[in-house]
Amino acid sequence: MLLDLYWRDSQGLKTSLTSFCLASKASEMTGRRCLAEMEAQRIVERFPDPFDKRRIYVRLTATGRDKMDACFQTLLSGYAQTCHDCARKCGDAPDGARQEVPFCIAIDGVRQFRR
Repeated sequence: MLLDLYWRDSQGLKTSLTSFCLASKASEMTGRRCLAEMEAQRIVERFPDPFDKRRIYVRLTATGRDKMDACFQTLLSGYAQTCHDCARKCGDAPDGARQEVPFCIAIDGVRQFRR
């Protein structure tokens, strides 16, 4: 749900309450309970559609965006550390052989990421 909000916000798109709940792939009641918890933590907020009072939109708050940014920064830092560890492990072994590691392999000094 949060990832969907984050992406849609970055694209300048609004997210209706219905779409927000559907993003969870859970029941509407579960989606609403999650929304209530996120609102209590002040990471999302609801606001009315100015043209259609029946529609409610959901958006990340500044705090929510900061928390998502911090989450991605942590993930990217972990990935960078993994790549750093990989670079150390992929170095030439004394016998000239290279060790294969889970995320990438080094071939002739060029890293090729596995899919």
